[in-house]
Amino acid sequence: MELENEIHYMNRPLGQALMFLSQGKTNRTSRFARRVYELHKKMEISIEAAWHKSLEEFRSQWPIQRDEWDLLFCIGEVLGKTDRESQSSFLFLMREKFAVREKAAEEDRVKKDKLYKNLGALGGLAVVLVLI
Repeated sequence: MELENEIHYMNRPLGQALMFLSQGKTNRTSRFARRVYELHKKMEISIEAAWHKSLEEFRSQWPIQRDEWDLLFCIGEVLGKTDRESQSSFLFLMREKFAVREKAAEEDRVKKDKLYKNLGALGGLAVVLVLI
C-alpha cells in the first residue's frame, strides 16, 4: 500500500519510491525495499531481477504460504515495466488479492482454533479416564 501511494499519489519514480520507503524505518518491508533498491542500483540489474533476488533473500524471514509468494513474485514482474497509473492499478489489485488470502487465513485459524480446543478437552478427558 505504501509503495502504491508513493508511485500514484506522490508521483515518485519506482527507484525513488523504494528508496523513500526504506528511509528511517527498521521494519521488514523497509529493509526489503532498501535491498531491492540497492540491488537495482549497485548491481545494475532490472527491478524485476532485484525484486526476485530480494524475495529469495527474505524468504526465511517471512512466514507466508506459497500462494502469497506467488503473488509477491508477480508484483516484481510488473513493477517498472508500465506507466504509473498501470502500476498503481496493479498494486491495488494485488492488495485486494492479499486481502482475500488474509480473510481465508483468518477463517482457517478460527476453524483450527476450535479443533485444537476440542482436542485439548478430549485429550484431558482421556487422561482422566486412563487414571481412573
